[in-house]
Amino acid sequence: MTLFACLTGVLAGGFVLEQAARRIRTDLARSGPTIEQLIGRELDRQRDNFERKLDTLPLALPDPLGQWLRLCVAVHTFYLPQSRHHCFAAQDGSAPTLLRALLAWRVGPAAHYTGPLRQYPGVTIGELVVTPDLDREAAEVWRQMRVVLALAAGVLLLNLLVYLPVRRALRPTERILATLRQLEAGDLAARMPRPALVELRRIAEGFDHLASRLQRTDRRQRQLAQRLLSVREQERRRLARELHDEFGQSLASIRAEAACAANADNATQASLDAIDRNAAQMMDNLQRILHQLRPVGLEEFGLHASLRQQVASAQRRAPHCAIALDLADDLDTLPDELTVSIYRIVQEGLANALRHAEPAQIDVRVHRDHAGLTVCVDDDGAGNAPDPGGSGLGVLGMTERVEALGGRFSLTPRAPHGMALRARFPPTALHPGKDDDDAPPAAG
Repeated sequence: MTLFACLTGVLAGGFVLEQAARRIRTDLARSGPTIEQLIGRELDRQRDNFERKLDTLPLALPDPLGQWLRLCVAVHTFYLPQSRHHCFAAQDGSAPTLLRALLAWRVGPAAHYTGPLRQYPGVTIGELVVTPDLDREAAEVWRQMRVVLALAAGVLLLNLLVYLPVRRALRPTERILATLRQLEAGDLAARMPRPALVELRRIAEGFDHLASRLQRTDRRQRQLAQRLLSVREQERRRLARELHDEFGQSLASIRAEAACAANADNATQASLDAIDRNAAQMMDNLQRILHQLRPVGLEEFGLHASLRQQVASAQRRAPHCAIALDLADDLDTLPDELTVSIYRIVQEGLANALRHAEPAQIDVRVHRDHAGLTVCVDDDGAGNAPDPGGSGLGVLGMTERVEALGGRFSLTPRAPHGMALRARFPPTALHPGKDDDDAPPAAG
């Protein structure tokens, strides 16, 4: 609105200036011959043919006509060094110097009328030059421009009177946008301010109601997901115990009986050796299944030692790949759900990188800061993302684990090649007893 008012004032001023320049040129072309005739008749009236002095020559016109013309006349004779100059309009104010210069520029130096000054019986005794009275013309243009400027100032004042209340009423929109950005960033506890404008207040109240419902729904979903993960880990722990207690002891007994029978009868040695080999292979498979169901030593030795053992095992399986491990110092104090999730994510990240990418370097980092805990697994391999459902946990399983604890999971390509795995857990996942969703809503 302000820009529009300023632009309108400039354009209107330019239009007034241009119209004045056109009118001056038109008046000069129409009035020049008439003034020439009037002055010629005045020279012929009661004057001797040889009297060529200009002192007594009247160069005035009737007042209404003179005020309307706003022209100046200059006459001089060829015989005597005489000249006279007269402007018809009276002084009626002044204009800024810049405006007069602009008007002179638009009118141009060629804006004048030149005619002969004759005396009976047709003798040319001098020359007549009619020029625009730029001082009076500029004063008239300035008077019109003051009206334009007054209108522009009125529009600006009206704009100010409208803008200030509207701005005051819409000032809470900045805080509303900030709240929307908080919600977009995952802060479901963000609440809208309470603006004075009734319409905005209703919108804020409706938004807060929806945000509260979303917060409760998200909390219930996270609790359900954590419960499912806990039940799954408990079931794995139970299966691991039963496999170890039942199948492990049975296989060990079979190997012991086979060893005793081998000493008694050499004829059955080959069959007993086959039983021993099969039992040993079943023991190896059982240990592998037990390791997948429940990491060996995770509860006894902690996450720090288990991750180092896991990386060392991966390094033995892939000696061509250099695996670097960088761990925070206080990982053994984390909750059980978070500990298992971190271990599984690192396990799956290493397996996916070695299985799909053929990397030469893998960097594993687990670090903590004020924003929570972050797990990073970066490789420089081919950069093909694994199928979400094609591996043990898979990308979908890792995503579910992270989101169940309120975090964010991403698996993105690196430049120039490779993949970057990121699992970010908020501070509430490190301290499950302090749930930010249970905190009271933020004040408006």
